[in-house]
Amino acid sequence: MIPHTALSTELSLDYLAVAEEDRDGCLRLLEGEISPAAAVVQAFLASRLGSADAAVPELGTPGLPVTENDWLEGMLRFVPALQAWHAELDIPDAVTRDTLADFGRNLAINRRVHGRFGMDTWKWLTHHFAGRLFALGRLQYLIHQPAAPIPGVADGGWILGVHIPEDGGLGTAPVAESLAAARPFFATHFPERPVRTANCESWLLDPYLAAHIDTWSNIARFAALFTPYGTPHNEPTDAVYFTFRTRSMENLSSLPRTTALQRLVLDRIDAGGAWQVGCGYLTLP
Repeated sequence: MIPHTALSTELSLDYLAVAEEDRDGCLRLLEGEISPAAAVVQAFLASRLGSADAAVPELGTPGLPVTENDWLEGMLRFVPALQAWHAELDIPDAVTRDTLADFGRNLAINRRVHGRFGMDTWKWLTHHFAGRLFALGRLQYLIHQPAAPIPGVADGGWILGVHIPEDGGLGTAPVAESLAAARPFFATHFPERPVRTANCESWLLDPYLAAHIDTWSNIARFAALFTPYGTPHNEPTDAVYFTFRTRSMENLSSLPRTTALQRLVLDRIDAGGAWQVGCGYLTLP
């Protein structure tokens, strides 16, 4: 078992950028000894730290189910081990903090969506805690071996999946600075996993969006960085979730239409269309 005492609890919560309204919930999970189910989560995280295996299996046994809160407790208690591992790789502390801030960000999103403490997106955070995902400025990068062919990536090769945390806009300068930092960062800290290509799978790369949004907008400029590949596939709720933070397709008429993007998302659905996820790749600078 990995002790939680390597970092103080308050410092761990600072690394995770946990907002004041979610701190009590985190502290309750850290009261007393680790729960048996959270210990299973912690052991799983330890076994995957630095691994290329991106699978997230269902943990536990019929007599010991692992719940959302068990995952959160296990992650909270794993922060000292993850911070120490980053330090061993000489990863700057600022990158560690920016990366782990996604934990607090997803707690805050959960509170907005559901009105309670928790995180229904905990599976996404397993990448952070396994040392596969890092935040470099405005963007996040998931180093992985793609399951399907991607132009410019050899079989068994490595690629960086580009992800956009909810943390402001997509200004040209911050995006360019982040992309410029990605290849040197991974070459320095993961030289055994050389990368030269990044890909993005997102509703922001839906061809419909590119055809109906102003070409000078930050979203259009971001999408234009990527060369499309593959065939877009329907993901009807993605545009709604990332625009309005709801997966429900009911009562869409009650959602705001304040911005041009909000109107575009809802107007397409009203017309009987379905939003899609598109794929694109780029060569890293």
